[in-house]
Amino acid sequence: MKNLMTMLILLACSFGLHAELIELDSPASPGSLAPALVELGDGRAVMTWLERNNAGHVFQSAIFDGESFGPVSPIASGRNWFANWADMPGLFVLPGGGWLAHWLVRSGPSPYAYDIVMAVSSDEGATWSEPFSPHDDGTRTEHGFVSYFPWSDELAGVVWLDGRETGSGGHDGSTGHSHHDNGAMTLRTATIGSDGNVSGEALLDDRVCDCCQTAAAMTDAGPVIIYRGRSEDETRDIWIVRWQDGQWAEPNLVHADGWQIGGCPVNGPALMARGSEVIAAWFTMADAEPRVQVARSDDGGKNFSKPIALGQGVALGRVALAWHRGDYVVTWLEQKGQAGSLELAGFDESGRVVWQRSLTSVESGRVSGFPRLAAIDGNSLLAAWTATIRGGVAQVRTGLIRLDVPLQVEP
Repeated sequence: MKNLMTMLILLACSFGLHAELIELDSPASPGSLAPALVELGDGRAVMTWLERNNAGHVFQSAIFDGESFGPVSPIASGRNWFANWADMPGLFVLPGGGWLAHWLVRSGPSPYAYDIVMAVSSDEGATWSEPFSPHDDGTRTEHGFVSYFPWSDELAGVVWLDGRETGSGGHDGSTGHSHHDNGAMTLRTATIGSDGNVSGEALLDDRVCDCCQTAAAMTDAGPVIIYRGRSEDETRDIWIVRWQDGQWAEPNLVHADGWQIGGCPVNGPALMARGSEVIAAWFTMADAEPRVQVARSDDGGKNFSKPIALGQGVALGRVALAWHRGDYVVTWLEQKGQAGSLELAGFDESGRVVWQRSLTSVESGRVSGFPRLAAIDGNSLLAAWTATIRGGVAQVRTGLIRLDVPLQVEP
């Protein structure tokens, strides 16, 4: 009966709903990958991505003004970078206006030995500081999967996976990499000032999944961080760490999915917060059923609602979240026949799914990367993903999602 009611709600909301993806001219060149989007808060957003050049790679950016992208501006370039479909460079905009960017540079002969490198800008990316790193352990191991949160107008929190205890650059076997026995991947954080000063490094969890993205946000009670944990019996569910009473609290489960898997699924969570409201989304294959889970907290991440499942049986994960008016939306990938599909679902302010739409066909493999979302205004979202173009070359694609969604549904 409950499933029938959900279907009726979705069907009822379908009428009068307009959700259209209008593809835009992408500022990214052929051979580009790893897009990321950051809202600027004034109807604009900035996209970053990687491109290959004769010397190695260049980390690019362009500002979207609500209708189109402006000129492409390089953040950094160099040789021997780690360029990957899942561990992406990124950008964070401080409330005070400063920009903080990061990319990944190889540190040793192991395929997965690399460091996080950062720079700051005070003029919206026109010029950048000398590069620096948030970690100083000096080990030739994995450091990546970065997320951010705002500590203050001029201070950012940065979160990353840190392999200093692993003793190698290897992963845990999920994609054919060697299993390390020396120690586990850890989750760490530090604070970065708008001047590039690093302070306050802390260990958050001493055993986490090796190659799933992290996510972080700021509530009115302090920052919250979610990530995929890793128990001794290889249960890899989503955990949360909260700032409480002036310190980082012990990790807690967001939800006990009970997904046991012998290798990292390379499929991290998404998170956003507004006041005391926190929204989390993630992928699981617990009980051999692939699905995306979405849960809501009204108390700053202390407690979460029972997750709502999307894409049961066909979900590929790779989730993203965005606010839409007073409500929120989630995107994820699904397997549809031989192809993939980029899906979009809308939730009302009570946490109910009120509509779902297929936006566009995408490739279900790694080439499509992790699609990203940014809210532009009350009726528009900016989306970015990666597709294969002529000759089998990858290119970052962009589109504007126009929404006209009924916000309330009669039960």
